[in-house]
Amino acid sequence: MRRWLLALGVCVSTAACGNGSDGDAAASGGAVGTDSGATGGGGTASGGATGSGGTAESGGASSGGASSGGAGGSAPGGSSGATGGAASGGQTGSGGQGNAGSGGSTGSGGSTGSCVGDPFPTADPTKTGPFSVTADKNVGPLAGVVPDPIYGDEQQRFNVYRPSNIATSGHCHPILIWANGYRDNPEQKPPKCVVNSGSNQWCGQYGPIVNHLASHGFVVVASLSTATADGDPLPTTAGLDWILEQAEDASSPYYHALDTTKIGQLGHSYGGMSTCKTASDPRFSALGTICGTTALKGVHTPMLFFCGGNDSTVKCSGVHDVFKTVTDQPAFFLNELKADHGSWVYQGANGVSLSSAAAWFRVHLMDDTANRNFFYGDNCKFCTDGRAQAEQNALMKVP
Repeated sequence: MRRWLLALGVCVSTAACGNGSDGDAAASGGAVGTDSGATGGGGTASGGATGSGGTAESGGASSGGASSGGAGGSAPGGSSGATGGAASGGQTGSGGQGNAGSGGSTGSGGSTGSCVGDPFPTADPTKTGPFSVTADKNVGPLAGVVPDPIYGDEQQRFNVYRPSNIATSGHCHPILIWANGYRDNPEQKPPKCVVNSGSNQWCGQYGPIVNHLASHGFVVVASLSTATADGDPLPTTAGLDWILEQAEDASSPYYHALDTTKIGQLGHSYGGMSTCKTASDPRFSALGTICGTTALKGVHTPMLFFCGGNDSTVKCSGVHDVFKTVTDQPAFFLNELKADHGSWVYQGANGVSLSSAAAWFRVHLMDDTANRNFFYGDNCKFCTDGRAQAEQNALMKVP
């Protein structure tokens, strides 16, 4: 069974991370440092050194809070070129607001920053989206701490996963910032970031989700730093600053093709912590975390909290505790009951994780009102999905 080196990292409150007996770094000053790697075959990682007040379970994180994730099944590298059928449903006129309902249309068109384009028609988030995907690799500024847990003194840039035709699509594409888990990348980057069970290397496994999101029309800016919750600025913030500059650079492939008023961030594990750390950034319109949280301040957007019911690295109870602190913005908690810390990414487009991420950001960044029923209302689709346990805060009860 394949195991992921995706860290819980530093936790600033027990509400965010559970407690030490659960295998999480707990209390302020929790586990920090670098990961020495989990052994194969269910063996334990070396020493769970912690900071003051922090604890780490035996067999869990090595110093740095990096822990092997659950079984991930086959681990393909990131693939570009995902394609899908045309989206169903009509679209509104420029500036129009789509209505929910069967085959409904989506959001407002017109001016979105410096881009002018048509609104997106609705699309099924449980299927690959209507756009073929291009990956622009090793672009943007150098960002992230050095030494990097995988790349050492080689500071990293970014990959951008995007619709291949953003210049001619006729749409203004929302921006999604992706944050990796600890010691991980959106896809393999040999020779240092590879998936190799023989040498116990598990770096580069997020291809399915970043490509799925890009196929739905999002421009996904993914840092290649393997410590996305570290640095000043965080590498995700540096990536956002850069892509916004690119949107106004006539020499850039992203020039006037991006909706700079609709920006989201999504992260896994250590990257979920990164997302939480920057939740107050006024540029964001929606956020999501997967199997990773920390205490929140200044949340001003809808927020999706995903966890795995079989995750022994980041317990769902800790993720749920942070979800409960969001009361003045729409918030949704989603526990994929049979998923662990890493297996969620291999369930395909119809899997709970990929489909919920696509649906969440389609609703909140594309105004895809036809997909609101995945989350909003008493009988929402994920509320009645037997694969998951869902909970809405009070602001999501209205359809």
